[in-house]
Amino acid sequence: MTSVSDLPSVIIPLAGLRILVTRQDTPESSLSAMLKTQGAAVITVPMTMIIPPASWKLFDKTVEQAAKFEWAVFTSSNGVRHCLSRLKELGHSPKKIFSTLKIACVGQATAATLAENGMTPELVPEHYQSEGLLSAFQQYDLKRKKCWLIQAESPREILANALLKQHAEIVSTPVYRNVPVESDFTFLLKKLEQHQLDWILFASPSAVQNFQQILPAGFWLSLTTAPKIACLGEITAAAVKSFGWEVHAKPEIQDFEHLVQKICEINLKKTEKR
Repeated sequence: MTSVSDLPSVIIPLAGLRILVTRQDTPESSLSAMLKTQGAAVITVPMTMIIPPASWKLFDKTVEQAAKFEWAVFTSSNGVRHCLSRLKELGHSPKKIFSTLKIACVGQATAATLAENGMTPELVPEHYQSEGLLSAFQQYDLKRKKCWLIQAESPREILANALLKQHAEIVSTPVYRNVPVESDFTFLLKKLEQHQLDWILFASPSAVQNFQQILPAGFWLSLTTAPKIACLGEITAAAVKSFGWEVHAKPEIQDFEHLVQKICEINLKKTEKR
């Protein structure tokens, strides 16, 4: 796969494209900035926002028992950031809390967030989703080993269930939750009706679901020209397909750089055919 940075400087891969980003950019990770660097005109309209869990009670209790655990498992960069933030609020040193635990995480982005905070995971799967982590865990004997899952509220159950099948003891503590953004999306519907968007980018199933909920009944099918859809990963793509929509781009490696790279490649091929 050609790296975006390897493309000739005279080519602006996404010039003229109008792209909707449905996630909130953060100082640590700006998908919008990556797209703009490649020439796209970007509209950022978050479909979800991340807020603290309804209660910290279970997390706080588990922190006090951290030394009894064998593994700490992070399923996202958001999980790392919110966990570390809460530990600091409690007056704990994250390095000390996790010093006796093996750390597993889903994906290089999550591993990088850990590394930025002085922690090195023992297990990072090649396949950047829970399924990849499950496969990687097969090499370990988890029988009666205590595993601390640090993740979103109401997470997918596949990871916990699979670890239980390996006879691990599971404690899952929410450190954040995704909630729909409440806003007036009339302007966005007009842009869709007037064919002013070329691509829509989704980074999570919840963003897909919330986007679908803002559409009036039959709206998507009524569009004479619907935008192409790009998804960060397989689970997000499955959410898109569940509504009968087509996924036009999904990177093999689940991170924003490769997502942008994939769209660049598709647009360049389209340009070459003209």
